Amino acid sequence: MSGSIMIDRPAFAMPGVSHEYMTPELVHDLPEDPRAWVPRPGGGEFLPRMFDTLTGVIVNLNRYRRPGMLGRHLHGSAVYAYTLEGSWRYAEHDWVAKPGSFVFESPGETHTLIVEQATMVGFFVWMGGYQIVDENDKIVKVENVLSLIDACDKHYRECGLGPDYVRQFIR
Repeated sequence: MSGSIMIDRPAFAMPGVSHEYMTPELVHDLPEDPRAWVPRPGGGEFLPRMFDTLTGVIVNLNRYRRPGMLGRHLHGSAVYAYTLEGSWRYAEHDWVAKPGSFVFESPGETHTLIVEQATMVGFFVWMGGYQIVDENDKIVKVENVLSLIDACDKHYRECGLGPDYVRQFIR
């Protein structure tokens, strides 16, 4: 056929590379133990779903059980967020994310996550970490896949889940 492109393998397949890693995998179920949620600055909690140490991708649930705020920060890559419960917003924008809202964050935009109601749960996928900045845009802290693994590992050790608990999230 003229003008058609024929592909004899999936577009993502690479010649000479094993594709066994591409088999879908149930990584883990939602833990019932409340200690699996890692306290984070600003009143939130972080539940890792996956830390991809090869690409720096972080998949997590963020939860606030009371009003709170994640201070001014920016990401070096895009962030994808889906709101499961409650609502949240950015101080710098006039929208509110509610259950079912999908939010795309552009890389490099500084924003402040605010939860004004009692509960919020969001599913987030992002890569490359983020930088927390002060009111003058000076970087005061940097977080990435490795520092978040360390924070989770420290929490899991201290709360009694043990030194290997975080390993289930690492790919």
